[in-house]
Amino acid sequence: MSHLNVRLFSRGEEKYAFLASLFVLSLGIANVIASKVIDIFGFAAPAGIIVYPVTFLVTDIVAEVYGKEKAQRVVWTGFFLMLFLLGMLKIALLLPPAPFYKDQDAFQKIFGLSSRIVTASLIAYLVSQTSDVTLFHFWRGVTKTRHLWIRNNLSTMTSQIVDTVLFILIAFYGIYPLRDCLHLIGGQYLFKFAFALLDTPFVYLGVWWAKRGESDKR
Repeated sequence: MSHLNVRLFSRGEEKYAFLASLFVLSLGIANVIASKVIDIFGFAAPAGIIVYPVTFLVTDIVAEVYGKEKAQRVVWTGFFLMLFLLGMLKIALLLPPAPFYKDQDAFQKIFGLSSRIVTASLIAYLVSQTSDVTLFHFWRGVTKTRHLWIRNNLSTMTSQIVDTVLFILIAFYGIYPLRDCLHLIGGQYLFKFAFALLDTPFVYLGVWWAKRGESDKR
């Protein structure tokens, strides 16, 4: 008896779905852990910095392989899922704790701050990710599809300045003095700048992987 190998989605669609899922997962993790401020080589930064730059890596790969429209679709999907996350955090904070639950204050302190962080992230995220996709395709037109490293770095470095300033000021100003907020902005952006330089080989690798066996047309 012959076996039929039925594929519900093309390889291109499966890879696009994987990249979109990686984007959303990285975004969610970054927002949940961002309430902790960490020290990286003497620079203070929200803990979300260890995973958030992955979102820019993913949008550059999607934009290069699948086009601007699908990259923007990923950005909007992430935005609405962050609204869902914010709503679930609010509900969890409002629901009364069980009589034997003794950690309500700690939960409130951590995830109450996370609610403000998610709100800040939503604003900074939408502005910066949209600018990243737009700038990436602007530089793609300038470089005529050559020099991927140029559009990857210029779009990411520029959009992450916007993201860092908006996020830190909205999330932490008033909780920490302005001086500490500026320190956070400097530390976070230096990390993102370094990541933007280091992620270039991974962008090339991701583009190669996504295009490998790709039969879908943009």
